[in-house]
Amino acid sequence: MHAPEELDNLIPVPSRLQDARRCDHDVATFARTWVFSRSLTFWRTWLPLTEPAINEYWEITYERAVATQAVWWMQPTFEINNLTLTQHGTLTDSLPTLAQTRDNKENDLTDALAAKHTVFDKLQNLAIRVPGLIDGLLDDNDELKEQLDAIYGVDPRSENSTLRRSRLILPLWTDVNAARVAAVPPKPALTLDYLGAPVGVADFSATIDLAIAKQKTEAERQRDVTNSKSALRTADRKTDRGNKRWYQSWMLAYPVGTPEGDAAASQIPTEQGTAQAQELPILSAVAQPDHTVIVTLDPAGGAHATTKELQYQLPGEPECGHSTPITSNSMTVGPFAAGVTVSFQTRVSNSNPGFVTSSVVAVIA
Repeated sequence: MHAPEELDNLIPVPSRLQDARRCDHDVATFARTWVFSRSLTFWRTWLPLTEPAINEYWEITYERAVATQAVWWMQPTFEINNLTLTQHGTLTDSLPTLAQTRDNKENDLTDALAAKHTVFDKLQNLAIRVPGLIDGLLDDNDELKEQLDAIYGVDPRSENSTLRRSRLILPLWTDVNAARVAAVPPKPALTLDYLGAPVGVADFSATIDLAIAKQKTEAERQRDVTNSKSALRTADRKTDRGNKRWYQSWMLAYPVGTPEGDAAASQIPTEQGTAQAQELPILSAVAQPDHTVIVTLDPAGGAHATTKELQYQLPGEPECGHSTPITSNSMTVGPFAAGVTVSFQTRVSNSNPGFVTSSVVAVIA
C-alpha cells in the first residue's frame, strides 16, 4: 500500500493542471485531493482556491484604467492634453492583448528551445561516438588517424563546441566512407544507430545544418519575446501616465463634493508612488573553456525592478549595446572570440523614469 503523498508518483498529473501552471493570468489555481479507499480505487477531486494570483505590473495599470474609463464617461467630452476618452480606451484595451502576445511569444520560444535541444542531443551523441568508432576501424598507421587528434581536442560540452567537433568529423567520415568503398572487396559506408534508426554521413551533415537553423530560430524567437515585452511595457507606461494625468486634471475640474469628484475619489485606486528600482549587482563573471561567460548576479539585488537586463560591451564599442533579459541569477553569455575583453553591467527599471545600472565587471573570454 502506498502512502497518500506517494500517489503523485503513480498517477499522471492531468493536462488541465499543467495548463493551469503554465497560465500566467488565471486568478484561480487548483489543489489536488486524493482519496484512497479500501478497494484500492482512486478518485481525484479538484478544489478551486479562492486566493487571487499576484497581479502583474500591467494588470494594476489596467485595473485603474478601467475604473478611470467608467468615471470619465460621466463627462465624455472632458479632455487632457493629447488624450481623449477614446484614445485612453484604446490604450486600456491594448494591455491584455499585448500581454497575450507576449505570452504567445514566450511559448514559441519554449517550443524553439525544445526543438533545438532535440537536434543538439542527437548531434552531440554522434559527435562523441563517431570518432571512437572510426578510431577502432582504422589501422594504426592509417593517415586518416591524424584527423582524429584535432577532433579529440574539442570537447562537445556546449552547442558551439559540438558544432566545431561535428564539422571536423564530417570530412573524416566522408574520407573513411570513400576508403571503404574503394577497398577490395568493397566495404559498406559507415553508419551507426541513434534511437533505433541508422545514421549515415548524409544524415549527420543534415543534422549539422539543422542545428545551426535551430540556433537561428531560437534567436529569432528570443527577439520576438524581447519586442513583445517592450511593446507591453511601453503601452503600460503610456496608460499609467494617462491615468495619473487624467486623475489630477479631473479632480481639479471636479473636486470632492461634486458627483464626478466623489466618483473618482471613491472608485479609482490610487498609489502613493512606486519605489525606485534598486541596483542589481554582478557578483562574478567567469570565463569558460568554450569562451562563454557565466555571470552571477546578487539574488538580493534588483528590488522593485520590473525590467531587468544584462548588457555587455566589446572592445571598440562606445557603450554596452548588447542586451539580454535576465531570467535567473546565473546567466551564460557568448561565446566570444578567444582573448577578447568583455565588460558586463546590469540595467533595471520600473514605471519610474530612467534606469539603474550596476558597476561594470570585465572578463577575458
